[in-house]
Amino acid sequence: MPNTEYLRVTLRVQGDIDRAPAQAQYAMEVLLRKFQEHYQALNAQTARPSREFVQQQYEEAQREYERASRQLSEYLNQNKDVIQSDNQTNILLQNIARAETQLFDAERVQREAYTRMAQLSQQLKQEASRPGGGPYKELSRVVRANPILQQLQTDLARAQNELQGLLLQGFGENHPDVQRLQGRVAELQAQVRKEQKMILDVQSTGVNTLYEALQRDYLQAVVDAQTADKRVAELRGQLQQLRDRLNGLPDRQRVYEQLRLNVQLAQAKVQLMKTKLDEAIAREAETQTAGQIKLIDAPGAQPVDKQVPFRVMLAFALSLILSTGLVLLLGQVDQGIYTPSQVEALFGVPVVAALPRMRRALLARDRSEQTPLSASYQLLSTSLMDANGRMKGSAVAITGADPDVGRSTVAYNLAMTLARDGARVVLIDADMRQPSLHRLLRTDASHPGLSEWLQGQISLEQAVQQTPIEGLVFISAGVPPENPVRLLRSPQFQELLNTLAKVADFIIVDTPAGATFADGTVVGLATGNVLIVHAAGNAMTESTWEMLARFKQAGINMVGVVLNKVRLDDSVVYQHFQRAYRRALETRDGLAGRAALPPSSRGEEAESEQTAPRD
Repeated sequence: MPNTEYLRVTLRVQGDIDRAPAQAQYAMEVLLRKFQEHYQALNAQTARPSREFVQQQYEEAQREYERASRQLSEYLNQNKDVIQSDNQTNILLQNIARAETQLFDAERVQREAYTRMAQLSQQLKQEASRPGGGPYKELSRVVRANPILQQLQTDLARAQNELQGLLLQGFGENHPDVQRLQGRVAELQAQVRKEQKMILDVQSTGVNTLYEALQRDYLQAVVDAQTADKRVAELRGQLQQLRDRLNGLPDRQRVYEQLRLNVQLAQAKVQLMKTKLDEAIAREAETQTAGQIKLIDAPGAQPVDKQVPFRVMLAFALSLILSTGLVLLLGQVDQGIYTPSQVEALFGVPVVAALPRMRRALLARDRSEQTPLSASYQLLSTSLMDANGRMKGSAVAITGADPDVGRSTVAYNLAMTLARDGARVVLIDADMRQPSLHRLLRTDASHPGLSEWLQGQISLEQAVQQTPIEGLVFISAGVPPENPVRLLRSPQFQELLNTLAKVADFIIVDTPAGATFADGTVVGLATGNVLIVHAAGNAMTESTWEMLARFKQAGINMVGVVLNKVRLDDSVVYQHFQRAYRRALETRDGLAGRAALPPSSRGEEAESEQTAPRD
């Protein structure tokens, strides 16, 4: 109950109304007992150990006081003629007691300082011995392929080829040239085994803040220990002077004063510990009292009205409110881009094509077909040919900020459409992190490609692969390198584009996600032109804004935006194709033309997912 110390508990029990009170009573008793046990155990974890420790100290102080009083009484019985202390002696005893207390506190501070010094020294040793520890630590490290190893591997491959050529020509094992090449191969293999694959290129170091903080704390502990040493030495000197004065008294008088001082100190300690014990007992009693809970009213039972009509009406009203609110909320939350006008308003770049979301996202390799998807790519091909005069060269990088927007699929279909329109096209897979174009073209995945050519391991003729499509050649990504950006930024990549531009009308370059890697920007700088792919339904994210800003800052020509995976209801090409050309194709081509149409044109439900690789 609010603002009170009372709890009201309501239990809903299913069953017989006659047994409900007994069940509720049993549940309340179990709840009460468990709550008391838990609360008392929780408080006892702190109150009882504290009280037991103080009580042990109090009993020790009492025994010490009894022992000091007994020693003083026995001495007085044996020396009844001892002169009682005067005021000066009492003052001396008080100074000695004060000095001993100060010395005890100073020695405690001294022990803590030396303990802290030992701990910090051990931590400094551990930090210094840890990899990357010490006063300075490594901030960054850049490694690259060992050029010596690469040259040795090239020489080894050349020597092995020469040796194999001699053997194929019929030269025997004892021929001087064969033996010379065999020795050369063995020598190069030994050198390759000695060389490291990767070497350090750039390394930067900085101050180890953790080691610096430990060293600063250690120096402060040294200062504290030195200060404590001076303080202890000073107090010990003062205490020795006071004890010398006490020792200057007659022997029996000195012993008497010492015994009396011990009684006073023990008595003060007993009084202090008695006060602390009373406080601990009071705290423990408070916790035990606080844990007591009393049951005021016995539980009663009454049937619960189910109120079925009211609940039905309430559920109906709430469902209307929730459904309306959900519709409004989804309208506010959904920030996706679905139409070309939205793209142009946000990107500030014209839309050159809107590709419908089809069940089959890839164009046929072996035949021309008449589908809404092929028509959309013909529009894209025409737009790219018309923009050739405004482009910086014939190379175009296919990029996009987000993953899974369909970059590789667009690059593949666009290159195929351009080739079928009569252009000479080179398709390059520059996504050396997760290449996929070789699967779309069904080429050999182990064939050397862009990576090997940029590293000087193969010639351009060895990198280029022919395709079944006339006018289209392909350069695969090759073996993924350690640092693709370094290879793409090299002069060899620009040289490759310049060489291909002399024999090709268009160079289509596929790249990885622009928001994740810098490859897209580097390729865009080399080609001078980028074609941005954005999936319909995706929002305009911060990564997309950053990618556009990088392109503008670098002066890259943004040819346009390809809006991919457009819903069929939002695709103008699909709607016009359905109304104007479906019957004509069915009449002209029969079943073959009907099979080329989307599923919805054949009375089937169109699937929303594209059968395309993740790109």
